[in-house]
Amino acid sequence: MMIQWMYWGANYVSWSDGPRDAKNMNADASPLLAQLQDIHSAGPPAWWPPAPGWWVMALLVLLILAYLLKKALAWRAVRRRRRAWVEALEALNREHDPLQQPHQYLAGLNQLFRAVALKAFPGTTCARLQGEEWVAFITALMPDQQAANLQALATGPYEPLPHFDASSMNECARTWVTLYG
Repeated sequence: MMIQWMYWGANYVSWSDGPRDAKNMNADASPLLAQLQDIHSAGPPAWWPPAPGWWVMALLVLLILAYLLKKALAWRAVRRRRRAWVEALEALNREHDPLQQPHQYLAGLNQLFRAVALKAFPGTTCARLQGEEWVAFITALMPDQQAANLQALATGPYEPLPHFDASSMNECARTWVTLYG
């Protein structure tokens, strides 16, 4: 019994008693083989345009830089504002002697405390507070050791000759500016 072999030619299938000889096969395929080229590797990848992941990373880096710039500018503005309020406090000390002009000195301190409070607590009713309520508002936010020194802000403007410790009031104002300015 003879085994039938299936041969796949260029465009047809034929059954024969065996495979064709290699010379005939190469002769049939030689025009097609002549058209083939050697395998070549791909060129290096281009650096532009970058892959989508790089665009996402660049966007994230830009957002982070914008956020940091915004925070740095806000921090710088706070430092400038604090420095201006400390300079205003020093100018108040130069212009008004607490012993000679206590009412003007206390009025200037009150103005400084109120300016800082309005900037630090814009949603509160601190703008309407006066007298004891105003001092209670400030003392609630100040460290305990300095709270007693502020009573002159409430009673000083109404006394003919107010008594207060100017250096401790000045220190309270510096602390207030440092904490909330």
